[in-house]
This record gives sequence, structure tokens and C-alpha cells, in this order.
Amino acid sequence: MGMSTVEARTCESQSRKFKGPCLNFRNCANVCASEGFDGGKCKGFRRLCFCTKHC
Repeated sequence: MGMSTVEARTCESQSRKFKGPCLNFRNCANVCASEGFDGGKCKGFRRLCFCTKHC
């Protein structure tokens, strides 16, 4: 039998609880974890916090 690989996808959603500019990815990730996500990252010119999870 052959083996098949499954590619995991990551979904993103802007954090609803993060306040201010996102300058530290750990703060963003912690806030996202409190919202039920796997992690978070700072993105964009406006430095917004986006939460990530496997979907």
C-alpha cells in the first residue's frame, strides 16, 4: 500500500481581544490562546494581531 501525505492548512483570524499595536508576537500568541486558538502573529503595516489554528 502507498502512503499518502496530508497537507495541514492554517487558518487566520484577527484577534478580538488584542489591544494596541502588535509589537511582540508572544503577547499576541498568549491573547490568541485565551481565545481558543493555537497561536498568533503580528502582521501588516498597522501591526495587527492575527490568531492562527490548524483547520
